[in-house]
Amino acid sequence: MRAAKICSLRNGIIKALNAVLLLSAISLTGCGTLIARTPNAHSGYDYYKGTQANIELLTMRGSSGYDGYATVFCWVSIVCPVVAIVSLPVDAVADTALLPYDAMNH
Repeated sequence: MRAAKICSLRNGIIKALNAVLLLSAISLTGCGTLIARTPNAHSGYDYYKGTQANIELLTMRGSSGYDGYATVFCWVSIVCPVVAIVSLPVDAVADTALLPYDAMNH
């Protein structure tokens, strides 16, 4: 009887941790689209700003000065490239949905 309760408790904890991990991953995805559209963003792109921001963060393309240091820091942190890669498809979908908005503000 006691072993069944411990097993049930362990399964509940594992499910709760999985839910927290999933919610954390979902909250981090799509952040490139949000960051690229802030008023202080210095994106040189008119369309697919979030996708381009992720690609620039993962590569050194177009990076100089502070942007180059941000890319190096991203790769050193190990978590940043994973988040950027996971976020890339969500940013592409969000950027596609925001194409009319970007076209009107261009």
